[in-house]
Amino acid sequence: MKRFLVLLLVLTACGSEPEPRSLTTTEAERLALVRFTNYSAGVQKFTAAVPSAGGKLVLDGRVDFVNHLGYAGMRTDGRTDEFSRGLLMWNLGRLAFAMNPSAVAVDPPPDAEWQVRELQEKGSELDGALRLLVNLGADRPDNAQLLLQSSARWMRSDKIGDTTVDVLEGPQQAGKKASDTARLRYWVDADGKLRRLEARLGDQTEFAVFDFTGSGAPLPKPPSI
Repeated sequence: MKRFLVLLLVLTACGSEPEPRSLTTTEAERLALVRFTNYSAGVQKFTAAVPSAGGKLVLDGRVDFVNHLGYAGMRTDGRTDEFSRGLLMWNLGRLAFAMNPSAVAVDPPPDAEWQVRELQEKGSELDGALRLLVNLGADRPDNAQLLLQSSARWMRSDKIGDTTVDVLEGPQQAGKKASDTARLRYWVDADGKLRRLEARLGDQTEFAVFDFTGSGAPLPKPPSI
């Protein structure tokens, strides 16, 4: 009986998730390189699933990390109304939307009636996702020493396809409670390349998930945004 209990405890321990811990120096350096690596890559293809009050938004497009521009098709799971799908083009501050039944970001963009507005600072999961995407590039690495001294954490090792990654949680945002779980989670490979990003947006408890799937073609000229 005692041997059985010991074996059970060992198996339970082996199957449990590892405890988050502080970053090592190497992990901090890799996290510091993420935005610079994106910038160096230029244009990347991405897909995203963004929970929102109106349903899960599914995006498929490209983001230019140098010029802070994005172009994507969007559809909403479970909806078929005219506002549930279309094309998006955006930069750091403005969004252009065109209703399009195919929701595929074709080149060149269709000759459509693009509606242009400012990106909202709060209250829109879509706007938060778009703003986050075009802010993921920088022309220099972040400060690895500051990351090492921050609340950033290693969460676990994982895989995306055949690629091994570390899931690294970014620092606690200023003004947030220590118990707040709305931090960014970066899925980073051994070269410091961002493969996936997870973020809680707005009031959603489910993570928005962004997958970066490889180099993309240059973005077309956007409408007047």
